[in-house]
Amino acid sequence: MKKVIQKIAELTTTFMTFFKSSEMSLSSIAVAYYLLLAIFPLGLIVGNILPFLHINTTALLSFLSEQLPSDVYKGIEPVINNLLNQRNTGLLSLSVLAGFWTFSRALSALQMSMNKAYEVFNHRDFIVSRIIGLAAGFAILLFLYFSIVLSTFGQLILEQVHRLFPFDDHLYRTLHNMTLPAIAVATFLSLMMLYFILPNVKIRKLRYTMPGTIFSTFVLVFLTNWIAKYVSFALQRLDDLKLIGSLVVFALMIWFIFIARVLIIGAILNAVYQKTKVGKIETRRGEIVEFIKEIRK
Repeated sequence: MKKVIQKIAELTTTFMTFFKSSEMSLSSIAVAYYLLLAIFPLGLIVGNILPFLHINTTALLSFLSEQLPSDVYKGIEPVINNLLNQRNTGLLSLSVLAGFWTFSRALSALQMSMNKAYEVFNHRDFIVSRIIGLAAGFAILLFLYFSIVLSTFGQLILEQVHRLFPFDDHLYRTLHNMTLPAIAVATFLSLMMLYFILPNVKIRKLRYTMPGTIFSTFVLVFLTNWIAKYVSFALQRLDDLKLIGSLVVFALMIWFIFIARVLIIGAILNAVYQKTKVGKIETRRGEIVEFIKEIRK
């Protein structure tokens, strides 16, 4: 019993050491800020793709006018008309570039926070960090981004679609029951690769990423379902479009800070596990100059 208590005390001490090193407050706000910024170019990308889908604007507006409060409908009617009827390829290209930039910045901030969680302060140089950010991390973070959104709102969206456009109940129940497990698997794989690739640390085995991956998957997938239920409950009682907009921006910032903190805590758990098993955390080769020197040898 004494050994167990001593082991728990050692793990707690190691965890608190890595936790202090991670600078959780500043790091989570930086990551959340760029994730929030990424919403706007993504929204512009979706908005500029919509005119090419030839959606029947009249039918859609007629449907929305029947389903939404009049104040809300008056606010979104001109926006929908503009989105569905005006094409702007120049704005689409700009939105794609802005999306790449904001996601790479979010990834860079997350990478630095994970490095701090491992007590690694020799970050990859600018070129290497950008290459890794765009080539390896961008797709994973984007996939994770949408997985988290779907884990929060997926079942809510499915319920609303089934209510508005009734289809086979057996198919609905099947989709409803499969949504959470499918998103959980996708989120788990995304997080595992993110924790393996992103830190500037030699992680020789995937199992060293398991504690953080399991923790983050559980929190982001299963606990965010409660957020979806709260959002569904709150939206049914809000009719003021301006109030909804203000609350959405505020809630998104809080939500992204929460997500960033969960991801950083996951990295800390991985660092504790690797430190316990290996005893020493080694950095990856991060400098281009050192890489060239090794090639010349």
